Amino acid sequence: MRRAHVVLAALCLALLVPGVANATSYTLGSDGETAEAYNYHAAVRERVYIPQLGVDTDGNGVTDDVAIEIMRPAGSGPARQVPAIIDPSPYYASLCRGNEGQCIGDTDANGVNDRWPLFLDNYFVPRGYAVIYAEALGTANGTGCVMHGGPTDINAMKSVVDWLNGRVAGFTGPNSTGGAVTATWHDGSSAMIGKSYDGTLAEGVAATGVSGLKTIVPESAIDDWYGYSRMGGIRFNTHYPRTLSSAVTDAADRAACAGPWATLDADDGDATGDRNAFWDARDYLTNVSNVTASVLATHGLQDDNVRLDQLASWWAGLKLAGVPRKLWLLRAGHADPFDVRRAAWVDTLHKWFDHWLYGIPNDVMDQPRVDLENADESWSTLSDWPDPGVGRVDLHLRSGAASTDAGTVALTSGGTLDTLSWLDAPSQSETTMMNTPGGSQASRRVFLSAPLKRDLRISGTPLVDLKASLDQTQTNLGALLVDYGGTTPSTQVTRNGEGLSNTTTRTCWGQDDTAQTGDFSACYLEVTQPRTTVAPGAPWRVTKGILDSSNRTSLSGPALATIGVETEFPIILVPQDHVFAAGHQIGVILVGDDTGFPSIRGTGPATNITMNAKTTTVALPVVGGAAAAAASGGFDTTSPVFTVPGDQTLTAPAGATGAVATWTLPAATDDQDPSPVVACDPASGSAFPVGTTTVTCTATDASGNAASGTFAVVVDATPAPAPSQQQPPPPASDGGQQVGGVTTPVPAPGGVPATRPQAPAATATLDTVPVGLTRLTLSGRTHGRVVLRFTLSRAAVVTVSVKRHGARRATKTIRKSLARGARSVTVTGLRRGRYDVTITTRPQAGSGPARTVRKSVGVA
Repeated sequence: MRRAHVVLAALCLALLVPGVANATSYTLGSDGETAEAYNYHAAVRERVYIPQLGVDTDGNGVTDDVAIEIMRPAGSGPARQVPAIIDPSPYYASLCRGNEGQCIGDTDANGVNDRWPLFLDNYFVPRGYAVIYAEALGTANGTGCVMHGGPTDINAMKSVVDWLNGRVAGFTGPNSTGGAVTATWHDGSSAMIGKSYDGTLAEGVAATGVSGLKTIVPESAIDDWYGYSRMGGIRFNTHYPRTLSSAVTDAADRAACAGPWATLDADDGDATGDRNAFWDARDYLTNVSNVTASVLATHGLQDDNVRLDQLASWWAGLKLAGVPRKLWLLRAGHADPFDVRRAAWVDTLHKWFDHWLYGIPNDVMDQPRVDLENADESWSTLSDWPDPGVGRVDLHLRSGAASTDAGTVALTSGGTLDTLSWLDAPSQSETTMMNTPGGSQASRRVFLSAPLKRDLRISGTPLVDLKASLDQTQTNLGALLVDYGGTTPSTQVTRNGEGLSNTTTRTCWGQDDTAQTGDFSACYLEVTQPRTTVAPGAPWRVTKGILDSSNRTSLSGPALATIGVETEFPIILVPQDHVFAAGHQIGVILVGDDTGFPSIRGTGPATNITMNAKTTTVALPVVGGAAAAAASGGFDTTSPVFTVPGDQTLTAPAGATGAVATWTLPAATDDQDPSPVVACDPASGSAFPVGTTTVTCTATDASGNAASGTFAVVVDATPAPAPSQQQPPPPASDGGQQVGGVTTPVPAPGGVPATRPQAPAATATLDTVPVGLTRLTLSGRTHGRVVLRFTLSRAAVVTVSVKRHGARRATKTIRKSLARGARSVTVTGLRRGRYDVTITTRPQAGSGPARTVRKSVGVA
């Protein structure tokens, strides 16, 4: 027991007995939560019967009773009132409760329950709460018949809240016998909690707006019975309402309900699978605006029993109604959070009831609204769900190169073919649908993204908008969203056994009374979440959906398709929150009948389905929207196209070491991104040194695909002025006469000799102008070679040295004497990698400075 101090809290005035005001008290622990202040063994245990006036579901002429089992702290009463936690259920004496299948039981046959399933009683009664197990009509100690969550079932559970608040009568015996009893110990505040059918009843009662119900905790609950047992107009079973009602009823009581259950068969609309008045009466979402109770909901992301669409619609309705709410999403199947994240769940639940039933100020409503379990079993928090950062991204399902190929998933329409066909094969398994995506497309159509460059997360409801024609008037249609693994194995929480496995370790939650009454222990088996390995390239089904082609526009009004006419078929998939990891591929698979659901096959066997491969799309709820989808790289594999500017040759100003070069940035086009980004390095407007500089321009689209090209900027130095030189004497061939080795000028016309000055001795001068190296390009970087093309301003000795990037020694060195003009040097025998290339030129004649240019190049 935790150390505690007593706090008197007059939190509410309950006028259950006219003229008497009753104070509420509780014990607060040092942690700010209600502490164990009551002895579990001394708790008061009662059974009360609540007549359902005007209700006789089994037709025996006797008013039906709801039976409730009550456990409340000793000393609770008019002077010390407590709130109540109610678990409404049809399971207490049939399918039983919890992971360990615990049923109620009166072990000493004294008319009071002794065996209390689950931990609620052990934990909360000592902390000052009453715990009530309310037995649905026709189950356990109640009378009448279960009617598949219909109005009589909901009103029966509502009557428990009404009795607690003094609005209806209760008795210590059935059929209004044993004397009336009132809940003078109750402070006016109650909660409802439970998993599956239990949570469903809690939602139905909350939707009545009943006063005094302050909060509900539905776990894996149903908000619409039609949507639970059918999808897209396709039923999963035959006469399910009767089947389930019979399953939850004690075997000895089933015969009495045969007649009422026959009306369920007559009203359930199995002939068409369509929605009707029977199902409308079992749709609690219709009245979600009446909910005044706060809601702490939980659901399994991998729940194939009560699918996640049941939570998603209810959660959205609560948001619109402005209901205070909190949500846990488990990476498991049809599971109780007590078995997934036990300590954190009990603490959250404790704070939740303290806050909403006792009014204790704590941080439970200041915490993030959503707790989400990730695929690796870690937990994240969100401000809401679906993730508020979601944006709808419409992706096109395009054909491959041939009709026998798998198609692609892309951001824009395209593909080789206008249409794709497949034949409905109702016998193929879900595994066959997903395996070998590049294999036969005869009875399915597979569309794959490219391997993702980055993780991509979806959060919410995907939708396939199929545009297709049929060769029969009706068929079932199905769609799957699949995660195909990357090059290494990955893991997911298994779907087997609801993703849970018992250990042999027990942990205890609250007090127990096993020695005195034979009750269940307060200690429960711990549970693990086994993982399954997904092999490289293997499929993991993320979500799926089905549609009766006749219910494409309405679930309550069937419309047969016109043979051969293209029609829109919207296939809504079950909501999901999933991360497609980098390296994985996203797959969309279209089929006819989907045996992955326990569905009734379509009436048009072997229907041929022909889809429009230009207009059919899938809408994904992508966290980060279109930008995240593009950045993932999964839907665009084509690089942009553009043309680089031509080479430029400039002359540096006198005395300058370089010049500024400018050009117009090239424009790029892309098949999916209308505005690829183009950048050059160095950029236009940069100062370029004397010599040759290679400029690299790169165009990048929104998916990260890039294309590059290069051009050269050549900057020549301003030539130095030529030095002044005396002309040498003319050669003998100029007409002079040589006499005795001395040349004398020829007389000018008229007899006057032409005088020519004596030439001084010739003087040698240094060549100060280097060889011009222009229009340098590096190309042909594949097949282990590099080709250098350039232009020499004069004859030169060219030395090309190639070494691996970062190496000290050259891998290849080539020296050639080349004439003036356009020339090339090819270096071969290189391995794949990055190389540093150095080109040095020296004049062939005379002496002069060398020019050196260095470049880096990749060799494939």
